[in-house]
Amino acid sequence: MKKTKVKYSAPLIMKWLLYVVTIFLILLTLIVIFALFYNQSHLHDFFPGVKINNQPLNNLSYNQAFALWQDKIDEFNESGLHYVLQNEEIVVQPTLSAATDPDLSYSIISFNLSKTIDNAYFIGRKKGFGKNFWEQFIALFFGYDFSLCAEFNQEELLKILQENLKPYLTAKKEARPQVDEDLYISILAEESGTAVDSQILFEKTKKHITNLSSEPIEVELISDYPTITSKEVSIEVLQQLKDLIVIPALILSYQDEQWSVANEIFKDWFNFKKIDQQIVLGVDASTTAAYLEKEIYPQIYQATVDAKFDVKNGRVVEFQGSQDGQELDLQKSISKIEEELLKNNNFSVDLIVNEVKAKIATASINELGIAEIIGTGQSDFSGSPKNRRHNIAVGAETLNGILIKPDEEFSLNEALGKIDASTGYKPELVIKGNRTIPEYGGGLCQIGTTVFRAALAPGLPITERRNHSYRVVYYEPAGKDATIYNPKPDLKFINDTGKYILIQSRIEGNNLYFDFWGTKDGRIIEQSDSVIYNIKSPGPTQYIETDQLEPDEQQCIESAHNGADAYFDYKVTYSDGEIMQERFTSHYVPWPAKCLVGKVADTATTTEEIIEE
Repeated sequence: MKKTKVKYSAPLIMKWLLYVVTIFLILLTLIVIFALFYNQSHLHDFFPGVKINNQPLNNLSYNQAFALWQDKIDEFNESGLHYVLQNEEIVVQPTLSAATDPDLSYSIISFNLSKTIDNAYFIGRKKGFGKNFWEQFIALFFGYDFSLCAEFNQEELLKILQENLKPYLTAKKEARPQVDEDLYISILAEESGTAVDSQILFEKTKKHITNLSSEPIEVELISDYPTITSKEVSIEVLQQLKDLIVIPALILSYQDEQWSVANEIFKDWFNFKKIDQQIVLGVDASTTAAYLEKEIYPQIYQATVDAKFDVKNGRVVEFQGSQDGQELDLQKSISKIEEELLKNNNFSVDLIVNEVKAKIATASINELGIAEIIGTGQSDFSGSPKNRRHNIAVGAETLNGILIKPDEEFSLNEALGKIDASTGYKPELVIKGNRTIPEYGGGLCQIGTTVFRAALAPGLPITERRNHSYRVVYYEPAGKDATIYNPKPDLKFINDTGKYILIQSRIEGNNLYFDFWGTKDGRIIEQSDSVIYNIKSPGPTQYIETDQLEPDEQQCIESAHNGADAYFDYKVTYSDGEIMQERFTSHYVPWPAKCLVGKVADTATTTEEIIEE
């Protein structure tokens, strides 16, 4: 059969091409119209397919989603993390509560709900028409699922569990030398221990936190085997130790000072170490540090003192001159002792001492630029118990007279320094799991809140601030408080006035004041009153079992507080017309009353049985 070739004319090709282009443009127009309509229909709610923890956010506005998930987080916070080891249950509250002082209540779990909601809400928004539509399409047909943004203090959590699980835990012991009074050397054999499997624990905990799960978390114990055994210690290592301990004394020195350490003391400083799979002689850091801290550190230590100033009769005067400090570097000094003794066979060692420069040196008062009060913060601590009042006074005195340099970011934790008995503070009790443990720092959030208010008054930029977990009567009105706990959370702000700022504290009756002295630069500060809303009931009393009370004995240690949300607006208008605006938001969880209840004793389960099972 003869094939017939069909020839297409140029007009026909153009006609078909025109059809194709027309259809394409119609489809494109329809897609654009649909995209515009689809975008407009979800202008104030989440796009279909967007989820948090696999829960759809369809038809919810930003504020509705925020409120929904805040309620879920509050429920989780109220329930806490439940850990189980055999018949032992330990409930760790995300916010640790203080038995007598709310200032010691701090969070070991923090949720960044704003970041989570933002991540979900901005899918299909703010990326240009094409990218927005593509994200909306992916969300509709495939979905976007976001996990809650959260972090937790692993170190603090592990400490709490270890404290509560002491009967089940034993520390491993490495093989170590023992030298008696006659300088006879023997080897104490190694011993295996038991420990919490922290890696698995943290993985489980993170999953429970992000999923807001209240299901019990099984605590797994593992055998903790020593890495140094007595069989591995060579005759050469023992001979080296024998040669060292017969030396009458080790001479430690700094400048013109010398300390003679008799061999009956430094003979206990040695241990075994494993380097490249070989057992060698080493210096035990903890034993050596204990001696240095007690006998030598106090003789070398010189406190760093910043210059402090006062205002008398309208004039700034210095009442405390600056002084550079110095302190023994324990870690480097121990490393040097080990090197000189074991490598260089040298029994005379120069200790390492660090110089610590004063942050604020004595300066010409006329150069400070301190002319007037630029802002004052105030808070009322009526009803505070004796220890709390004492700690407030100590903290206020610590800050009194401090200078903040121009452009310096001020850290309140850093300025307060060490918080313990050595600096004059008194302890209070904090609930950690099923036990109450003494801690220092009660009353310091009164300092934090008052300094926060003092920094707002002159319009200083606040760079770090966190509100309390629950409403506290000392810090009303709610929303204008600041909690601190060393090292986190902190209160930080920047001195952007171009001049020094002098902090002065005063206590009048039950009122704490911080006056900020400096030089006004013409900025105008506007600060709204707190808006308090979404008030929630705290729910029923929580009972926490503890072995620190007699069986069935009760001790109620926390009163109930309503939950709430609060905000206030802060606006600073600078002399050049530039404006800084910020809304400070606060969320306070409903806080039920808490009572400790003496636990009825159970038959103890041995550690060996737990591991074997």
